[in-house]
Amino acid sequence: MLKNFLKQHLGVIVIFIAVLVGYVLLTDVFHVLNPFLFYSITTVPSRFKEYLPQLLEGLKSSMKLLVIAYSMALVFGISLGSLIGLSRKIRKNVVPYINAFSAIPVTLLTPYAINLFPSFWVASVFIIFLGCFWIILGSTITAVLTIDRRYLENAATLEIPASHRLFRIVLPAAAPAILTGCQIALKLAFMLLAVAEMFGATSGMGYFIQYYSDFGRFDVVAVGFIFMAIVLVLLMCVFDLIKNRILHWTINN
Repeated sequence: MLKNFLKQHLGVIVIFIAVLVGYVLLTDVFHVLNPFLFYSITTVPSRFKEYLPQLLEGLKSSMKLLVIAYSMALVFGISLGSLIGLSRKIRKNVVPYINAFSAIPVTLLTPYAINLFPSFWVASVFIIFLGCFWIILGSTITAVLTIDRRYLENAATLEIPASHRLFRIVLPAAAPAILTGCQIALKLAFMLLAVAEMFGATSGMGYFIQYYSDFGRFDVVAVGFIFMAIVLVLLMCVFDLIKNRILHWTINN
């Protein structure tokens, strides 16, 4: 099992080791990087152990925010995207507005959201939701529009009900493109989460990094970055497992 893992991920491991060696050379050996911002790699294990309880507490807070916002984006994005993609009349009237509003950077709306909603937590959910929603909505519309017309024609010939047509033909055929959009949205959600927590949160991974950077503790900030990177990698691995399970019939599985 270990042999297969090493064989499958050899390239990733080699790149990681190369980056690690390069960092050590630039910091500990040649002292090229500013030691105030880039601490020795040897300080990471002790700092990680010291601040792990805070990081785990922040993770709990961040995941609650992320799961709620991302789940809402999935439900509304895929539902509305399917409806718009299947209806030429709705698409003709709505798509121009989608193109206009989705082009606005979500982070610009943060000050408005903070003042508009009753709490910072709700404002953060809204910002993460909106950023993910536009991506999932757009990818779903495109995915539905690129379905082979013959699938729907055959379904109509067989007199398959509209509800069955959606869940048995449209969504399975559009699933690869929809899930690609969902994957991109998940990465964006993580970035928006960090940004939102830096504005006025009292907990979370983004708050952890912002708090210690304000005090110039960049050794602790580095630990926060590493922890967030590990969490994101694990999240994407879980997403890939779910994606591969759903798309078990495709050529890559």
